[in-house]
Amino acid sequence: MEAYVHGDVIWTKTTKNLEKRGFGVKREDKIVLHPVEAVYLSFKEIITVKKGDKLLSPEEVLEWCTGLNPSFTPMYFVYYDLRERGYRVRPEEGMLVGREFFIPVSEREHLNLCGIMNISHMKPVLAVVDEESEVTYFRVYEPDMAGRQKEEIERFSGVFAGDRVVTDNRDVFEKHFYGSFSGTVTLSLIESLYLLESRVLDVFSGGEKLTFQELWKVSLSLEDNLERRYSVYKDLKSRKFVVKTGFKFGGDFRLYEEVKGVEELPHSTYLVSIADRPMPMREVARAVRLAQNVRKKMVFVFSDGKKNRYLCIERIRV
Repeated sequence: MEAYVHGDVIWTKTTKNLEKRGFGVKREDKIVLHPVEAVYLSFKEIITVKKGDKLLSPEEVLEWCTGLNPSFTPMYFVYYDLRERGYRVRPEEGMLVGREFFIPVSEREHLNLCGIMNISHMKPVLAVVDEESEVTYFRVYEPDMAGRQKEEIERFSGVFAGDRVVTDNRDVFEKHFYGSFSGTVTLSLIESLYLLESRVLDVFSGGEKLTFQELWKVSLSLEDNLERRYSVYKDLKSRKFVVKTGFKFGGDFRLYEEVKGVEELPHSTYLVSIADRPMPMREVARAVRLAQNVRKKMVFVFSDGKKNRYLCIERIRV
């Protein structure tokens, strides 16, 4: 079946077979094909494409389409993969739309979470094309970030020791899972700041009681990105999560929805990473894979200028 290049589109005569299979847009007695459809049909030898008097090879059709849009190839490889899997999708404003909304992305790109948030209600699927043209799929959605932890902590004291606070109050660890226990309870700087600001912890250094501002000033010199991390920590605590460091999993925090005691410690539910700037797609994929390998959901948090926003990204099969 012959198809023809006309301006920046390719068209062919209407056939019931193409209509039935959901290719192109019918206009009178013609079907206008999107470039990805034209390349797919050309490689499948369903159409032959002519540009003027010249018959184009499938590779030349691909080259011509890439000339129209340098980011064309990720969309084509996703379209090809989905069609071969039996998905009927149509190209629409940078997406492939069918039963799902697929967003083609190159592994070389940086993911703008703020932009994705605008369409998160559709629970789109990121279709990431790697350098070998294989496709990996990731579901994106806004999770219900709500824990169930209840805390009633009696006021206690601790001593500032270099870069953390130590206390003999084992209840704060055993009942509420603050800090860690190594002969004594050791609180992180962020935990200490939070408990101090919440007026349940008194911190002493050299026999003198520290104010929140004094501990904050010292902490700023010890911990990178403290202001942002503390802002996210406080937000997560306000959502009633138990919040612990996510360092060993490559994130900022790991979250427990509820902890009734360290003797019955459940698996943490979420791994959270702060992503205020666009992230390399390779880093996103690495973080998601690691989180799922340890049975956690990977959540990225960023500020929209007013509040923290959370996006969960999960690798899926299609």
